[in-house]
Amino acid sequence: MSGRKTSSTLFGVVGAYLVYLAYGLFRDRADPNTTMTPAVRILFMVFFALAGVGLVVYALIVWKRAMEEEKNEKRDDPNQMK
Repeated sequence: MSGRKTSSTLFGVVGAYLVYLAYGLFRDRADPNTTMTPAVRILFMVFFALAGVGLVVYALIVWKRAMEEEKNEKRDDPNQMK
């Protein structure tokens, strides 16, 4: 079951990085030394922010399901000491 928790952690880190990239684009939006047009910059800010938040939410859902399954496995294990 730790594979699902590991995957959810990786999804969360990638999602947080995408949000960070969106913030970086937002922070440097007035920089005149760029080849990116304002429309493309806004498009990528929105895309990175939505994808990042979506990945973080998905990671939380996967992590919560993995924890519930792990709890159910421990409860159903006959060799578990009580």
